[in-house]
Amino acid sequence: MKRIKRPPTKRNRPPNQEDDDDEEEHDQKPYLLHLPEHIIMEIFCKIPTKTLIQCKRVCKSWRSWLSDPQFTKELFARTPACLMVTGFRSRWGHFLVDLDRVGWQNDVALKLFSIRSLRTLCMTIVGSCNGFLCHQEVHFDLSRHLHISNPVTGEFLSLPAPPNPDTRDCYGFGFSPISEVYKLLRVWSPYGKPDQVMVLTVGSGIWRNIGHPAYSFDGVTPHGICLNGFLHWIGHRSSDCSRLVCAFDVESEQFQELPLPPCIYDLDETYFKLRVLKGWLSVILNLNDDIIVWEMKDYGVKESWTKEHEFKDPVGYFGTFMLKAITEEGQVLGIHRDRLQAYTPTTMGLVTVEVDGLPSWISEAWDLVPSFVSLKDIARGLQLEGLQGVHSKLDQS
Repeated sequence: MKRIKRPPTKRNRPPNQEDDDDEEEHDQKPYLLHLPEHIIMEIFCKIPTKTLIQCKRVCKSWRSWLSDPQFTKELFARTPACLMVTGFRSRWGHFLVDLDRVGWQNDVALKLFSIRSLRTLCMTIVGSCNGFLCHQEVHFDLSRHLHISNPVTGEFLSLPAPPNPDTRDCYGFGFSPISEVYKLLRVWSPYGKPDQVMVLTVGSGIWRNIGHPAYSFDGVTPHGICLNGFLHWIGHRSSDCSRLVCAFDVESEQFQELPLPPCIYDLDETYFKLRVLKGWLSVILNLNDDIIVWEMKDYGVKESWTKEHEFKDPVGYFGTFMLKAITEEGQVLGIHRDRLQAYTPTTMGLVTVEVDGLPSWISEAWDLVPSFVSLKDIARGLQLEGLQGVHSKLDQS
């Protein structure tokens, strides 16, 4: 790990006074921060994610460490995924649940920052990437607004609205590991005209029209699934209506085709969904009250599709069960009848997940790797007007 350079804080002081001040500052630091940086990293990586988020409020030194761009990127690369649950009705908001602690006694859900305001009629997450969320907000005057937020740091970035926003718009929020930029893709379906693809590079402030897609997106995957620098949807090829996975390369801004598992080409779209589970591009099949999970073990290779899980339920719950995550212990988490439910293959039954602080009624759940990376860091190097819209609820509190 590269050593993190700290900017000097004391200038134009006599050498002896600087030495005395440095020694005093060193003594005032928590003992943990006297350790070498690689040791601090190892310690922080072993702290439960929800506890680590609260550690940022311990003191200024810890806040500085958990705000440093290089340190936060290293930490993010080693942070396990959690489940972010969104409540509704009187308990609207985002709540973080540790996947490796589901069902533990005394486990508590951590409420994250959200950007809902008094003007908000409804808020929809249209993408998630590297710990950041992309929201579409509809105000009571029916105007539509797009934002990117970090629910851990409380920052949000307002994005320019695309021309002619529509309820049928399909979005995808992704990241290019080559150029290290984030982009928002919009598939627009104007009445009586071919679909159009538009792209916004975060920080540029400009929506670009890049042409007409050779595919139709039929709502099976309403928002693009981000993985390996690509955004993924299940769609149809316009020329022959063949069903496939449409993969949009965030760097080159070109579409590619990926095959589906061989067993689902003749099935109705309502029976399967596209997700990322444990880092694999996955197709979740709900059929005959059973759930079957196919994973692509070698990205882009048709023969690598593997039937990884098959869960049978004689009670018939799975007809309305939306699978969201599978824990290391094999427990299946999902939403059933607006509640977070868990299914264990050994018991073959659903139980409500009881976590203190978690809303009783759930509208959605997303895989989320919590990130301390600032939105200012991801927009760095792009047009500066994009930074003018960055706000932090931490700074406002």
